[in-house]
Amino acid sequence: MMMIRRLRFSRLPSPSFLFRHNCRPPLWQKHPRSGRYGCNSHTQPFSGLSMYSTPCAFSSLYKNDDEDTSSSQRPTSITFLTDVEGDGEYFDRFVCHSKLLDFRTVTPSFGRYGKRRFGKCEYKCDGESWNLGRHDEEYFPYDKEIIFLDDVDDIGNYNSMLVYGGDIWDKGGSDLYVLRQLLSLRRRYPHRVHFLMGNRDINKMRIVDELGVCGSEAQSLPHHEGAYWLRHVGLPVNSKPSVVSNGSAAERVKWMLKMTMGSVNAFELRRNELIRERISILNGIAVIPSRQPVNANDDDSIPMKVTDDEVAQSYIHSCCPLSGVMSQLPLQYAYMTLSSALLVQDLTHAKLVIKIGPVLFLHGALPIVLDDQPVRFPTPWIHPNKEYSQSGCESLTEWIAALDDFASTQVEAWKEYGRCTDGKSSGSTDGVWATEGGYFNRSRAGKMFGALIQYGMGTLPDCTKTQSCVYNSWMHDGLPRGDMFDNDDSMRKLYDLLEQEGIQIILSGHQPVGDAPWPIQISTKTEEAKAWILPCDTSFSGDTRWTVLQGGESLTTQIENKASCGRGEVAFSSLGYEKAHELRFASSEPVVLLCPITNSVNSLIIHGRLSDGSHYETNNMITTGDEGNLRLGRKIGHFEFKDNESGDTKGGMFWIKGVLEGKILVSYGKGYNVWNSFVT
Repeated sequence: MMMIRRLRFSRLPSPSFLFRHNCRPPLWQKHPRSGRYGCNSHTQPFSGLSMYSTPCAFSSLYKNDDEDTSSSQRPTSITFLTDVEGDGEYFDRFVCHSKLLDFRTVTPSFGRYGKRRFGKCEYKCDGESWNLGRHDEEYFPYDKEIIFLDDVDDIGNYNSMLVYGGDIWDKGGSDLYVLRQLLSLRRRYPHRVHFLMGNRDINKMRIVDELGVCGSEAQSLPHHEGAYWLRHVGLPVNSKPSVVSNGSAAERVKWMLKMTMGSVNAFELRRNELIRERISILNGIAVIPSRQPVNANDDDSIPMKVTDDEVAQSYIHSCCPLSGVMSQLPLQYAYMTLSSALLVQDLTHAKLVIKIGPVLFLHGALPIVLDDQPVRFPTPWIHPNKEYSQSGCESLTEWIAALDDFASTQVEAWKEYGRCTDGKSSGSTDGVWATEGGYFNRSRAGKMFGALIQYGMGTLPDCTKTQSCVYNSWMHDGLPRGDMFDNDDSMRKLYDLLEQEGIQIILSGHQPVGDAPWPIQISTKTEEAKAWILPCDTSFSGDTRWTVLQGGESLTTQIENKASCGRGEVAFSSLGYEKAHELRFASSEPVVLLCPITNSVNSLIIHGRLSDGSHYETNNMITTGDEGNLRLGRKIGHFEFKDNESGDTKGGMFWIKGVLEGKILVSYGKGYNVWNSFVT
């Protein structure tokens, strides 16, 4: 059996969940010959527990080099990344820690904008002098691009894939960087990179409706009377939404981001990213993704300054249905099956749900009610006088087809809206979708693509919950939902449904779950079968708090200065940028391996680093008879603990996230806060 050194999967004897301090080289240390980055460099071996002499857990499916194995007979390995939300450093860290992805060195490309470096382009405050988010394949101002590892290492697997779970934008200060990196990978590997729509991606479709596609003068802006969901802020249900000022495009963008998209700092973060790109162009150097503020606007050099209007135009350009980088996201839903040792791909237009064999990917959660028998999948966008509008779909396959048709029609209408308004005055007086909302909105944009925007929202205009796989969640108030996971009857119904639909694993994002995915083990008919749901949004890993429970192990010395490391608002607001940057290393990657012969999941592992610096890697979670696996993803009990940040004594139900010899990693969540601890 060939040992696959590069992927570093290991069949470990025990425990099911390993923790170890990371002994890897610095994140951005390059190897002098290969130009590869430190985490995945051939010549940068790991020490201690990071290096194993045991064969790779996935290696049993690979053939030796001297065996003739076609790519159709090789297993398919899938990595899942979600909810980056524009955090370039978090994104880079994931790629460098990944078992399937890596970076390779490239030369920055500035395209026609490179003329600025030589003073050959007259400066103008528009999208011609500088790239303000328009799609341009010749413009890639970075010194690295993502690749699949199986394309550079002879490890016998050329079927690896990336599924991105949605929410590319908003909070990390590197929106354009993350978008361009993902689109670059997708352009080079069109059948191996797939995107889901997140709520933060869908809500950017509002830009063309509420700002138009041209100009920044007040008279060119569409008439706007506010957003319906702002009624919930101290206003009666039937009152008019609070009115937004019909001033400049910049003021409207600021209002939209802060008040209606939950992105308080996004405007200034975008300004910083544009400044970094200008510095890059003028100096012929690569852009470095970062949230750290840039003081270039204090310079008297006019080209360095980025005005409010240019920031607004960057949102208009980047979200333009015709030429923006957002328009290049492949609006495709991937419904894939493994049959007769062949991977058959049927790519159609949608991307709200992705099904690859027995694995389901979605941004949120299935919008189903288990008490309904039979369980139906809702289709709220269908008008009441049309078929299935009330009852929904009876099967997952039927529902996916309905989602496919819905999303593709709405996206095409969004593009058509852009074509109709391109180059014309956008000062519409018939209102915008956001004011009234709903699936059957009467505004011009609402009639064309408003139903998809509504599907990406959390609530309807009547304050009821949206039945959506985008905004629905497996979690409630920080813990797995009680209506699904608190009793044997609901767990059995859920397992029976997944078994009936041929689903072994569901991977999702949307709601933060701490510094590691939150495994939820679904009860089974026999001890030899399992189904897993994995919420994987670790976007607020930096806000994970560590505590000591009764019978737990004291970790105060180890983590007293790392309570807010990793990604999260606290990492920047209380620690300061430099300290937060030094400690930011939390990253987790789930990897699924599919067998092309049996059309089943052969392996599921999660690996990464926790917010205290510990490196972890699970055994194969699909393996039956593993004592550690039997305990994962279940409640362990109610504990009282002391919150070190507030000093208060709290209590709650803890769940098992991982098992280590002699101790168990447990987590409790409340809202967006997650507490970790070890118990014996």
